[in-house]
Amino acid sequence: MNILIVGAGEVGGHLARLLSHENHNITVIDQDARRIELISGSLDVLAVEGAATSPSVLREARIGEQDMIIAVTTVDEVNILACMLAKQFDVRTKIARVRNREFTSEQSFLSPADLGIDLVIHPELEATKEIVRLIRHPQVLEMMTFCDEQIIVAGMRVGDGSPMDGKQLAEIDALQEKVPYRLVAVNRAARTFIPRGQDLIHAGDDIYVSAHADHLDRIFTLAGHDVGVTHHVMLFGATAIGRMVAEELEKHREIDAKLVETDQHAGEEAAALLTDTEVVIGDMSDVNLVAREGIVDMDIFAALSDDDEDNIVTSLLARHLKVPRTITLTGKAAYPPIIRTIGLDIAISPRLLTSNAILKYIRFGRIVSLRHMAAVNAETYEFQVTADSKVVGKRIRDVRFPEGSIVVAVEHDNTGVIPVGDTKIFVGDRVVIFCTPDASGKVMKMFD
Repeated sequence: MNILIVGAGEVGGHLARLLSHENHNITVIDQDARRIELISGSLDVLAVEGAATSPSVLREARIGEQDMIIAVTTVDEVNILACMLAKQFDVRTKIARVRNREFTSEQSFLSPADLGIDLVIHPELEATKEIVRLIRHPQVLEMMTFCDEQIIVAGMRVGDGSPMDGKQLAEIDALQEKVPYRLVAVNRAARTFIPRGQDLIHAGDDIYVSAHADHLDRIFTLAGHDVGVTHHVMLFGATAIGRMVAEELEKHREIDAKLVETDQHAGEEAAALLTDTEVVIGDMSDVNLVAREGIVDMDIFAALSDDDEDNIVTSLLARHLKVPRTITLTGKAAYPPIIRTIGLDIAISPRLLTSNAILKYIRFGRIVSLRHMAAVNAETYEFQVTADSKVVGKRIRDVRFPEGSIVVAVEHDNTGVIPVGDTKIFVGDRVVIFCTPDASGKVMKMFD
């Protein structure tokens, strides 16, 4: 497929790397000469320096030959206009990253279709959904839903005193024989592996488990966690994401949220918008201030400012003051892998969430959804089984899935199940596969 990416920043560069490795023909446009030089020197792509709203630049980028345009600059208007121009060149699929929800709200004068856009991605909205989900489930490091939200894959740390600690996978399965679940991956010392029957699980491991949504509490207990809920949350940063998270938390009456903002104007705007959230204007790095505001009583601290370094430092402060769980927003690709190594819990990357949403749309057909995990080096695919798939009519035990992959769930007749060896795969089923990057290409070929 010929794909034009407008914007070579964090999101555009990440998409260019992923899609070029899948043998798509990628063209990238950006006005920043340094970015263009960097991406052309590291990837097999056509890199064009210039404004994507310029017809001459679009022609240099062979706009007439493109099957798809993905406009992901930091300027909404540029992304929208680039897609509108691409429509004039008969580009079939047009995707735009748009931060301002007014462009696509019900009160908007123009719909995305009127603007010539097939898919609008809201990075802040994607991040908000993820953060609220993690706040409501404080036991998890990461959570994904599949099979129309019937099946959940949840990442969690094995706690001290967990029934899992020191046991082989086969022994752990015997502990929960009445609850169908699959332990699909273990992350230990920055290495991700798919466990087998004789592998031992230890306290401190990060595990990924697939289970029915109704059984999550049992899985939490198995991993050594209390089945508790979040009551007190402190948010840092009255950014678009910070305000939206606060708005969403106000819908959950059991959660009391407090928002801290350094800038007085931004804090006053947030206070006028929010009804049940206390807004505090002050320096989050001031230990006396946050102590007065009760940070030691918080269940979760979420750093959601626009400054990655401020988010990391304030999260470290919260951890120093014994806040049980931290969520740290980061826009830079280099930071999520080190968040856990410096003692923090969860990194939220709008870049990664935006890329996931776009990739899910691009890989239409047999791939229903795709998720790149933030905390481990792995991917989860949800495939629609066709008559040509190599797995049709076979039991899972009889299919030779590539090393580094495991079946997470199967949906048959609109019912999601946790699979066992005798589970049979039929045309029309959805099959969810967890796999390491090295196995992803082989897994996709099984569902061609």
